[in-house]
Amino acid sequence: MTPDQHRLLLYYRAEVAHEFTLLTSRSTILVTCQSFLIVPFAILNSVAAFQTVALPALFIVCLGTYTSWIIRAPIQATHGMLDEWMCKQRRLLATVEGDEYKTTRDLLPGAAESTAHDRVHQRSIAFSRTAPIAFFLFWLCAGAFVVVRAAVGF
Repeated sequence: MTPDQHRLLLYYRAEVAHEFTLLTSRSTILVTCQSFLIVPFAILNSVAAFQTVALPALFIVCLGTYTSWIIRAPIQATHGMLDEWMCKQRRLLATVEGDEYKTTRDLLPGAAESTAHDRVHQRSIAFSRTAPIAFFLFWLCAGAFVVVRAAVGF
């Protein structure tokens, strides 16, 4: 490996690490935000006279739905950039003779074009990919529950 290739490899790895840090931060923001909304929603649902607190419960549902939807775009952008930097790194490693800088995942067929074939990578980002959708669906169901409970009066 030439010194220029080595510097480029270090740069790519730093960018991959930066994107993983962003992904971790955004996932933490999502979970923290949702937990601060689920707790008051659960408390409001324990009130005997639910009709008196149905409006605040519905407001929390709207806020939870909005935050779970809005965080999706930054998380998806991070996934895209992570894929791009990892593919650049793997294309560079494909030009290097020897395996001392490569992992077995770098040697996967098609690894330089996309991380879609890298099952380990796909599993490592699965939570950040599915959590916003799961929270969004939870809040949609919670909203339906609030409306039905307030209408029926139980």
